[in-house]
Amino acid sequence: MTPVLLGRWQTRILLLATLGAIVAAIFAAARSDEAFFVVLAAVALLGLVWDVLYIAIQRLRWDRDWPTSFQVAAGLIEGVLVFLLLEYTGLPGIDSGAVGLGIFSAHYGSTWLLVFLATQGPMRVLAPHWRYDGGRLA
Repeated sequence: MTPVLLGRWQTRILLLATLGAIVAAIFAAARSDEAFFVVLAAVALLGLVWDVLYIAIQRLRWDRDWPTSFQVAAGLIEGVLVFLLLEYTGLPGIDSGAVGLGIFSAHYGSTWLLVFLATQGPMRVLAPHWRYDGGRLA
């Protein structure tokens, strides 16, 4: 399946709003800090912009496909960008440098991995049209 931009956006928002929110809630409860929801929102918003670039780069490939290794690289780049934004400028309600690399990596990494695994298995089973409709949910 080659996702279209609208499909990537729909999938990203759905999975971050469900699975991402669960991970953020676990981290927020464990650390008594609501900052993880702000980080999740930043990942979602940056991801909407990132997906435009992702689709543009994907069009440069002869088969218009995006191998799994590229997905992992894109996830790493996205995580680095969000962390740099968080580290040097801060986010609403979070001062710059307030979230350490270790806890950010654990939160972002676990969220990214859960969302990635959901797209590789359960989404294909629970919403078979999703796979053949460019990632669009409706």
